[in-house]
Amino acid sequence: MLQFDWEEVQGATVEAVVAKGVRGLSDGRLECEEIALVVGSSAVILRVNDDTDEVIVSLEPFGDARAGWQTLEQLQAIVARRLGWCWEGRNYRGYLDTFTMAVDGIDPAYSFTGMASALQCMRVTPITA
Repeated sequence: MLQFDWEEVQGATVEAVVAKGVRGLSDGRLECEEIALVVGSSAVILRVNDDTDEVIVSLEPFGDARAGWQTLEQLQAIVARRLGWCWEGRNYRGYLDTFTMAVDGIDPAYSFTGMASALQCMRVTPITA
């Protein structure tokens, strides 16, 4: 669930992508406890509500206080790009389990889904004819 007005960061350049609790799963998928997209002295923080598996997206002061955070190599393609549009995805029970965002425009590029109290990270690619 988006907890701020996305227009505050839309168009902002991502300076770093860091995470907590990074794990590679046995099937090759990436899972994280939290992800921070650093924009200036703040960061867009993605985390999961442990009780509902809803994805929570907030804008928080960040600065250089990165203790416990590590560079998320798998999402470094976002660095130096501008945040574009975003979408929230609701499951059939009404929970906001998915957050999707674009970089440099309106085409969805990355999606984050709350599963088992962690973020599953995915790249969105178009289906071609």
